[in-house]
Amino acid sequence: MTASCSHIVANLDGNELQVWRIADDGTSASELVALADSDAASLAAALRNAMGESAVPVLLAGSTLVPPVAVPGKPSDLRPKEIELDGLTVHALPGLCQNAPAGVILGATARIEGFLRLNPNWDGVICLPGPVNHWVHVSAREVVSFQGALTWPLAQSLADTMRLDSTGPFDRSALTQSAADSLAKPETLAARLASVQAEAVVGQTSKKVLLGQLLGTLIGAELAAARPYWLGQNLALIAEPLLQSPYAAVLEAQALPVTLADPDRMCLEGLKRAWEDR
Repeated sequence: MTASCSHIVANLDGNELQVWRIADDGTSASELVALADSDAASLAAALRNAMGESAVPVLLAGSTLVPPVAVPGKPSDLRPKEIELDGLTVHALPGLCQNAPAGVILGATARIEGFLRLNPNWDGVICLPGPVNHWVHVSAREVVSFQGALTWPLAQSLADTMRLDSTGPFDRSALTQSAADSLAKPETLAARLASVQAEAVVGQTSKKVLLGQLLGTLIGAELAAARPYWLGQNLALIAEPLLQSPYAAVLEAQALPVTLADPDRMCLEGLKRAWEDR
């Protein structure tokens, strides 16, 4: 006999909603929902659909429904707040924010907490690529500071203009060489991107190589900007396979040892902690 649903935990990251239905026996089943819009009505409708016919409690992370909490601070100290979402009662978990440089961590907050819950003695920097890439300095389970980058949205936009598939295969050598060049001279970013675009127009370079050059150029510039975070630090990478692959390749090529962590598992662990401590 299948255990009934006890409650739902969900994480909003950009326009993607990851939902877990938690059964009475603690087991879980997940579903990824792509939202046309992340407004209150669309979000509430997706959560109601996940609930089905059973009105069960809902924990939601990654939204702007409650104000974020300023760092430095421990993600384990975050507490959800009960709010009304288009007529639906949800327990909304706040994200993290920072004044200088200005930044907000929303969808990645639960992943950070999950990683720290599973690795309680870990100090270093967590890299979380996504709709906003975050480099997060952690010490004694506290987020000390962080830095963001819009690398992936830029890659998607530029790939579209060059008629490349940003989710397609890339040439690893082109990726790592372009990243090394961009890391060494980040001030040439715009010029390098123009060169990649010109190669795309001429049409004599394979799309795998072009995508490798594009991703490598952007990731290299991001690494240059985030150098104070990763230089000499323990480094963890929490990313979906689509983004884990290029980031791991670039970091490996730079001889930076990195711990890889599964984003879904980290997120679920973080949401479980928030649910237990609500």
